[in-house]
Amino acid sequence: MANSNALRWRVVVGGIISNFCAGMLYSWSIYVKPLIDAHGWSQSSVSLAMSIATLIIPISMIPAAKILAKQGPAKTALIGTIFYVLGLVLSGFANSLPLLYLGFGVLGGIGVGFIYGTPVATCIKWFPDKKGLISGLAVGGFGLGSIVFAPICTSMIGTLGPGKTFWVQAVIALVGMLIGAPMMKAAPDGFKPEGWTPATTGAASGAGHDYTASEMLKTKQYWFLLIMYLFANMSGLMVIGQASPIAQQVANLTAAEAGAIVSLLSIFNTAGRFMSGALCDKLGAKRVVTIIYVINAVLLVALQFLTNFITIAIGIGGLAVCFGAMMGAYPSLVVDYFGAKYSGPNYARIFLAYGIGGIIGPQIAVRIVAATGTYTLAFIIIGASCIVGAIMSIISKKPVYNG
Repeated sequence: MANSNALRWRVVVGGIISNFCAGMLYSWSIYVKPLIDAHGWSQSSVSLAMSIATLIIPISMIPAAKILAKQGPAKTALIGTIFYVLGLVLSGFANSLPLLYLGFGVLGGIGVGFIYGTPVATCIKWFPDKKGLISGLAVGGFGLGSIVFAPICTSMIGTLGPGKTFWVQAVIALVGMLIGAPMMKAAPDGFKPEGWTPATTGAASGAGHDYTASEMLKTKQYWFLLIMYLFANMSGLMVIGQASPIAQQVANLTAAEAGAIVSLLSIFNTAGRFMSGALCDKLGAKRVVTIIYVINAVLLVALQFLTNFITIAIGIGGLAVCFGAMMGAYPSLVVDYFGAKYSGPNYARIFLAYGIGGIIGPQIAVRIVAATGTYTLAFIIIGASCIVGAIMSIISKKPVYNG
């Protein structure tokens, strides 16, 4: 294919732009207090909008993967754009909680679900020689969006209010997606970069068979990866969702000091996404995932002893890096186990662990704090789950296709 190298990098740029726009959804936390102040809603009621979105995103990735296979990445991402932009616009009009839940939670969640998985599934097929690096870049765009837009939207909320800021965000997302989505093209079946020969053994060899979603669901390896990913998301989403109260309760930080740590989370998260992809290409995705689980467990157990600003920032920041790294490594791991051809629908089914973990992890923390007054038991329980994840990763093996 003429100019295939230039074309495949163009696809990556389009994927990064698309996930950059979708990453605006993670600037949600800056809207919480302004919405409370504007409407008198409770914090728990407002926060439910993001919980709904977190649950909807992985569920919507399943039909999105089917549309991706039939319609291609550009159309799939643009369908997601319609839902995403409508969700932001509706959020701007929201003067009641149900309207906010419908706009930001449901429509926004569907939109991100369609957009998020599309670049990952598309770009990996163009880069069988660098699938770890490319999956890291693709999901890294999502984290980058939250870094860039959080301060921008904060400034706009101060002058325009939350409603109009949602509308500005919708316009920016629409323009960005109209640029990024058309840049993504599907790779030809069995595409191989010029001069590249697939490895037949070792970590780089990948699966020996391209499993369909139905075939994958019949393997024990699917359930292994799903449960492992659940543990990783329980850990990461608990820390991200509870970073400020953890810092205040464990290290006795002021709200302003804890807020400074929270503002760095997106940077740490994004850095982990970028770094892990390249490491997967060098060490193998399975080995990288195992290392991340061990580091996660050590940091979780250590958190209760980090009693000043610097140490708690390192601990929470390290956990954010691990969470981002897992998000970057897992698409590559799924390809290693189940092949690249159906990576979109396969990853969508494993990504269900994100929505489930986003509910379980924070709930464990909230309930334990309410019962005991500290996070210590939560850190131990979720740290132990990461140890289990590491053991499962070590003993798991790629499935053997029997026809």
